[in-house]
Amino acid sequence: MAPTVFHTLEGVDISGDRFTSPLPLGPEGISHGTLENGMKYYVRKCAKPKERVAVGLAVKIGSVVEEDNEQGVAHMVEHLAFNATENYNNHRIVKFLESIGAEFGACQNAYTSADETVYQLVVPSDKPQLLSDTLAVLAEFAFKIRCAPGDISKERGAVLEEWRMSRDAAGRAQEAHWQLIMQGSRYADRLPIGKESVIRGVAPEVVRAFYERWYRPQHMAVVVVGDVADTADVVQLIQQHLGTGRSRDTGPPPAIPRFTLSQHEVPRCKVMVDKEAQDSTVFVSFKHPRSKTTTPAEFLEHLLDLLFEVALAGRLFKLSRLVDPPFVMASAAEEPLTSTIQSFVLTAVALEGCTLRALETLLTEVARVRLHGFTKREIERALREMRAEIENTFLERDQGYCWDIRDEYLRHFLNDEFVTGQEYEARLSKTLLSLITKEGVDARAAAYHPSCSCVVKVVEHKRHCTDEEVRAVVDKVVALEAQGGIPPWEEGEVPDCLLPEARLPPPGAVVSERTYSVLGATELMLSNGMRVCFKPTTFMGDEVLTSGVAFGGLTEAPEDLFFTVSMAGLIAGQLGLFGFKPSVLNDVLAGKRVELDIAEGAYTRILKGVQSPQDLEEALQLMHLLFTTNVEVDSKELEVVMAMVRQGIEAQLRNPLHHYHSRVREINYGGCYYFKTITLEALEKVDPHIACAHHNMNYRNPAEFTLVLTGNLTREELVPLLLKYLASIPPVGLPPPKKPSQLVALPFTFPPEPVVVDVNVPMVSPITQAQITFPVTLRRAVAREELVWLGLGCRLLETRLLQRLRFQYGEIYTVAVSPFFGCEAPSNTGDPRGDVSISFTCDPRNRTKLAEMALEEVQALQEVGPSQEEVDTVVNLERLQYENSQEENNYWHDLLVMGYQSKSFQQSGDLEQVYLKNQEARNKVLGEISPHTMRDSMQRLFPFPCRSRYTAIAMVPEPLPLLYRMVSALGSAVQAVRVALTPLLGPPAYDTTDMDMDRGMHDEGVALSPRLNPSPSGRHTGEALPSPGRPGSIMRTGSSSMRRSASGRYAAGGYGAADSSSSTRLMLLLAGAAATAAAVAAYRSWRAARGSSGSSGASSS
Repeated sequence: MAPTVFHTLEGVDISGDRFTSPLPLGPEGISHGTLENGMKYYVRKCAKPKERVAVGLAVKIGSVVEEDNEQGVAHMVEHLAFNATENYNNHRIVKFLESIGAEFGACQNAYTSADETVYQLVVPSDKPQLLSDTLAVLAEFAFKIRCAPGDISKERGAVLEEWRMSRDAAGRAQEAHWQLIMQGSRYADRLPIGKESVIRGVAPEVVRAFYERWYRPQHMAVVVVGDVADTADVVQLIQQHLGTGRSRDTGPPPAIPRFTLSQHEVPRCKVMVDKEAQDSTVFVSFKHPRSKTTTPAEFLEHLLDLLFEVALAGRLFKLSRLVDPPFVMASAAEEPLTSTIQSFVLTAVALEGCTLRALETLLTEVARVRLHGFTKREIERALREMRAEIENTFLERDQGYCWDIRDEYLRHFLNDEFVTGQEYEARLSKTLLSLITKEGVDARAAAYHPSCSCVVKVVEHKRHCTDEEVRAVVDKVVALEAQGGIPPWEEGEVPDCLLPEARLPPPGAVVSERTYSVLGATELMLSNGMRVCFKPTTFMGDEVLTSGVAFGGLTEAPEDLFFTVSMAGLIAGQLGLFGFKPSVLNDVLAGKRVELDIAEGAYTRILKGVQSPQDLEEALQLMHLLFTTNVEVDSKELEVVMAMVRQGIEAQLRNPLHHYHSRVREINYGGCYYFKTITLEALEKVDPHIACAHHNMNYRNPAEFTLVLTGNLTREELVPLLLKYLASIPPVGLPPPKKPSQLVALPFTFPPEPVVVDVNVPMVSPITQAQITFPVTLRRAVAREELVWLGLGCRLLETRLLQRLRFQYGEIYTVAVSPFFGCEAPSNTGDPRGDVSISFTCDPRNRTKLAEMALEEVQALQEVGPSQEEVDTVVNLERLQYENSQEENNYWHDLLVMGYQSKSFQQSGDLEQVYLKNQEARNKVLGEISPHTMRDSMQRLFPFPCRSRYTAIAMVPEPLPLLYRMVSALGSAVQAVRVALTPLLGPPAYDTTDMDMDRGMHDEGVALSPRLNPSPSGRHTGEALPSPGRPGSIMRTGSSSMRRSASGRYAAGGYGAADSSSSTRLMLLLAGAAATAAAVAAYRSWRAARGSSGSSGASSS
């Protein structure tokens, strides 16, 4: 794609009154209006995905309108919507929706925030009746939730478990921060999750009265976006099902109160100490009224805010890369808090004991901008980032997914965000960008003075400073600024390009070529031995996925050097890959959508990224530099890196989940060294010089690597770049390419007998994480089919468990069933081995009963099998997922990458044959599936009987007090009575959730994609990648109209940022201070959803 897309965009006329007039709702073809009962509606066509429709019901009611005795009721109502309505009970609404192909997940189908409750579904549109039935379900949510005593009793346990999940260190910090920042406002005491006492004891009549008082059509909007034939027909369906709906309360609808910002000139300063806190973190928030984006003038203000954030975050990143940095990570971002309040938040993760210095630096840099402004170079870099985003918006203007577009209209209704369509937005953005000046960006700093409703919070695991010392730092910076004692910012020199022409060797050549017509892919063998496969697609206009894989990973190193070599990617990334220091590379790549990460797993090394087509040349330059430059050890920088690593290890030791997951891996994998986490003692033995040498050898010989590119590319543009940058990499003899048959296998074993263990862990808030794991062995000759059977079986089991543990017993929030084959070596010639785990969290006193129920369901599927209805639902969901995947770059890209690693390809050399055999296996299983064959597969794949070999490992608080054990016994008795009474209330419905199967295998028993994270995934053990994040907004809020930088480089600075990628495994072990920008972004999204108490009647992990 030409690099001048931005310059070719036509502008928008914003002259005269147009500049301050509301932008028209768009694009052309949108149907919107108001029904006779006052409900708003939006209907728009969207072809992606094919035959899918996203629907949403927004209610402008959240927790802030609750009375004292109702705290948590808005969220409870959201849960009840999926539990029981006038026409559905016992969660049958979930069963119906899943039977037609709607999928469910935690925080995926509904959420409750302080100001709103939103229900969201994605359903097929291939049968006209399905949309009508779905709108009828929305009508049930809007007007017919039952709120009967039995319904509420069933849902209390799930809501309580969701509340319990929010009581970890991050959740506690969030709640305290929320109350501090909202002090003086009603929002401070209206968290969406509510109060435990209300959740346990609220009367049904209180819940019903809240629902009937506030759920009024005048407060609602319905949105339908998707592959529909005629929007007018959809509007008629909306009118039919929702147009005459009314609340049971016949009185006039109450006005929705608005609670505004409580401003203050004196900064609020607070130091929080939580012994489980993972980082020493500083948060500086500047509150202000939430701005609207309804006119070009308002959108211009929004763009100025974004440019200020990008420029400031870039400066903070440079500071984090100093030899003696004030912090190891920092970010700057605008954050919506409520419908009336937002804040600008500065966040920094500091080395332990250095939080005051980090705070002083954050405040000083904003003051420096007030005094001297940004440099011209900083502004130009920020503008380049913005232009890249505008180009991305335009290039993918017709490729948005129906659920993303639906959410835009939901935000239009809830927050008055304009929606014009991506093409118009890109043109408008270009027009407004021409009005932006450096002075306009600099002026944003005036709103972020400590006298502007500033809140400063420090979170530490032990006290290193006091509230008074924090306040003294704030006063010090204010005084320095008043005296003009802060000098201007000084910048170093930045290279003009990544790779000067003079440094390039002569281009290489293509020595052979092969076409895979069925796959639509072309394979080239380059003169230096590197294999390249590319597949052009038109799915996304601004995306090219790249992956390079070589056999040979961490198992090739001596065991006594394991921690040293496993840290190679982390250390190299911090010192500087590609021949550049990270801060310099950040500047060179400003405005480029170029991402290239490296990682080393058990059996492979990988480089992976996503690029804009117009920036593909820079991505290939980085690959050339990766192979032709060495990482050198800088002693001063290394000292900072190792201090950061040490702090990360210490942080993990404070995390209750760390101790639990370590024990899970020790038991399930026989104490295999690969799954042991690094200790402080082991860190002392790490040799960074050997680590860097290991990294340099990992990416030296191009003949070891196969590179796959998938996306919007053409042969004519790609091949010359491949010859110039990749084929020109000098061929070397070392290290020689590894054959899969030569790889050293991990020495892992699963216990031969059942193991039931409680792992006693000290923790502040009692919660149990439970995992039940079964060994799985696939028959080599039919491993392809067995993998399909296993995927369907895991989905079916998850359905059953959610039905029993969530809907019938009512004591969990979600459950996950996940297969794992990441230990399986490509050199294995026997039957492939893996495992399947069942994971959930619960009240500690319920763990034994819930684990027993899980085993009973596995046993029932093995002995009796599923019903035909269950089989039909699972097959339908698999079909819909498969159809969606056909239009995804990721699907085809992963298929090619995994195909090259398969044993079939090593034997035949034919990638197309691998694909066709896998398709044949899938079709064969789907043709044979029935209750009988599904039962047989559960017997064949799992230990049979299931109780003959498994592990059940639970994390429990240490110690359990005598009083708690007495209450636990009483609680178990009460639950037994509740379960016994369940038949009197009618059979429960059930839910199936999307199981993202991490196969690690792709065909007949060969590990095709040994995991980048070689330890079991977070889904497998419950361990997610920790990150510093920030407890800013704990309310669910929509994203801004103008998307932020795709690169993510400015989202977080410092060691471990996205430009200094490292092994995913090490980031898992050390992630406290070494969080990547991507992890921070994921953390924000997850915390926003979790803090808003988002849930559905059927949620999953």
